[in-house]
Amino acid sequence: MAHEIAIINGKEAMAYTGKTPWHELGTEIAEGMDVPAALEAANLNWDVKLRPMYYRQGKNLVKVPTRRVVIRDVDNMQLGVVGTDYEPVQNSEAFSILQPACEQFGVTIETAGALGIGDRVWMLAKLPDSNEAVKGDVIDGYFLVTTGHNGWTSLTARPTPIRVVCANTLAVAQSMGTDLVRLRHTVTEKERLNEVSRMVTTIVEQLATTSKLYGQLASRSMTPDELFLYVSQVLGIDGLPKDEVQPTADRRRDTILHLAKHGKGVEYAPETAWTAYNAITEYVDHVRPTEAHNAKTIADATQAAIFGAGAKLKSKALHIAQTLIN
Repeated sequence: MAHEIAIINGKEAMAYTGKTPWHELGTEIAEGMDVPAALEAANLNWDVKLRPMYYRQGKNLVKVPTRRVVIRDVDNMQLGVVGTDYEPVQNSEAFSILQPACEQFGVTIETAGALGIGDRVWMLAKLPDSNEAVKGDVIDGYFLVTTGHNGWTSLTARPTPIRVVCANTLAVAQSMGTDLVRLRHTVTEKERLNEVSRMVTTIVEQLATTSKLYGQLASRSMTPDELFLYVSQVLGIDGLPKDEVQPTADRRRDTILHLAKHGKGVEYAPETAWTAYNAITEYVDHVRPTEAHNAKTIADATQAAIFGAGAKLKSKALHIAQTLIN
């Protein structure tokens, strides 16, 4: 499955509001959905439990003292193998950090779901108000929470700006591209969830001010040479002789340069740092998956935009763009 949406007990583990996703999977939810309702609609209303791990020695089963198995309670699916200090954070616990913002500021859930076998899950919350980087180029404020049950996916939370014109669904975190929160699955870290919930609520309240940054990017003109250098820096190939640039990197640079001139929303702030930055996000979220040659590489590109290298590339793009206006 190129989309890699988890199927749990025969049901797709995804819910969305608004435009139908490209893979046409999941349950459409009404606008104004809060966390408990989204958990139900996205088939995420299950818990995980820890069970002992054994290996066979002859006719006997021997317990492994340093490892435990993460099991989903609704179907006994094994989601991961973890150490003895691992503490499960249930989906309801992880996403509960968004609920106060829903109740106090009118935040609603836009999408929620699980990938793979359900070992990685996310929820995307939408702020009630929008901003404009430049007139006509609308920016919606979102907050993305991701977590997992495989032993290596931390609980993360990050504010996320999304351009309506580009229709990104899981874009780059603001504030120099770093996670606001990253918690490991241990007892000590789990005890911080209430603190994290208060932090998320505060950040959501402040997100309305982020349009200033995007307005500054939209006011920063870029020459063709500056654009070429910016894209090269983001891709990590600046300063390399042409014959040392890998063909794949060269093609990616050409594609991004094309998007910076002809991509979605270019007409609002042409030849600016804002357009250059959004060319990167459009490439990662929309173009990169279409460049893949089979279901696996499409799936890799799709999840990378949320959990992996694609998200890091977008964060790097924002960081470098900010240096242009400082």
